[in-house]
Amino acid sequence: MEMERILSIGGRLQKLLDDADAEAKRKISEARRKAEELVTSAKVDADYRRSRAQRGTGIDDFIAAEEKRAKKEAEKISEDYVKKVKELMKIPKKRMDEATDLVLKEVLP
Repeated sequence: MEMERILSIGGRLQKLLDDADAEAKRKISEARRKAEELVTSAKVDADYRRSRAQRGTGIDDFIAAEEKRAKKEAEKISEDYVKKVKELMKIPKKRMDEATDLVLKEVLP
C-alpha cells in the first residue's frame, strides 16, 4: 500500500510539474509576443518620427535655400532697375518730353 501511495504522490507531483512547465512556457510565449508587439510598435513610431523630422528639416532647408536664392535674384533685379533709371535720367528733358508727346499722339487719337 505504501508503494501505491508513493507512486500516487509521484504521479501527482509529475502532473503538477508538467502543468507548471506548460504554464511557464505559455507565460514565456505570451511575454515574447507582447515584447515583439512593443518592439514593432516602437519601430513604427520611431520610423514615423524620423520621417517627420527628415521632412521638416528638408522643408526648412529647402525654404531657406529658396529664400536666399529669391533674395539674390531680387537684389539683381533691383540693381538692373537702378541702372535703367540712371540711364533714363541722362536723357535730356526736352527729348523725354518729345518722346512722351509722340507716344501720347500715337496712343490717343
